[in-house]
Amino acid sequence: MADFKSVLLIANPTAGGGKVKRMLPALNDHLKKKNISYNLVETREPDHATQLAGEAKTKGFDAVIAVGGDGTVNEVINGLGTEGPAFGIIPLGTGNDLARTMGIPLSSLASVDLLTSGKIRKIDLGKETDRIFSIIAGIGFPAEVMKNTNNYKGMLRGSMAIAYNVVKTISFLQPIPLELELDGEKFYRKASGVFILNTRFTGGGLMVAPDADPEDGFLDIVIMNNLSRGGLLGILPRVYSGGHRNHPQIEFHRAKQITLNTAIPYLKMFDGSIYGTSPLRVEVIPQKFKIICPEEV
Repeated sequence: MADFKSVLLIANPTAGGGKVKRMLPALNDHLKKKNISYNLVETREPDHATQLAGEAKTKGFDAVIAVGGDGTVNEVINGLGTEGPAFGIIPLGTGNDLARTMGIPLSSLASVDLLTSGKIRKIDLGKETDRIFSIIAGIGFPAEVMKNTNNYKGMLRGSMAIAYNVVKTISFLQPIPLELELDGEKFYRKASGVFILNTRFTGGGLMVAPDADPEDGFLDIVIMNNLSRGGLLGILPRVYSGGHRNHPQIEFHRAKQITLNTAIPYLKMFDGSIYGTSPLRVEVIPQKFKIICPEEV
């Protein structure tokens, strides 16, 4: 059972459309009621959470907690690396897919309780030239969806905002000619999107890789081949339950090292944020990252 003497919370006040900012007073009250010793810092700009997490490694904290969404989670993980203190999540963002995969309650107050009742598990991470990721690296469809979601200014929030932008993205999606190498085996495809996943879930609850296991030492690769717009819209509802497993235009692979080349640069997405352009050079970092989870998942 977890027993942390000193905890650092890194909060992104803009995450979840400002939900973090609104929830901070309640979180502070709950932490005090649980007698958890903690410091709280708020991020001020992109990648500030990475800097704060890197500094935390030298300050003796037992645990560093990301308060926000998957983008905040990714920044904190990139600051901690694989040799830092235990990592936890208070999920208050748009997708919350690492929390969902690891059984961390999507209720922010219940997730705080894991600091006294949870356990530490060691999970895999993915490492790319530009980023470490815990959920997904992708190009094509996944990158375009998150670009549109991150730029979205409408009234929808959370997974509903992502679902809206999935449909929006499908309307203008174009297939990408690409070369994919998985543990030395080469594939040539014309694909609408490639998902390199450490977790079952991405996109706010889409079970894109139903058999992914973040503790198995592999990454799961899902290739969305050249589906028509109607075909994509038709299959989308099935993805929430993993019902796309046997679709003839969707391929599932598993590998430890992945290389993806394209003739022209395409945006790369990591855990909900856009960083750089193709090519991708990805490898798995097996079972080194310490994450605070429920006793039973």
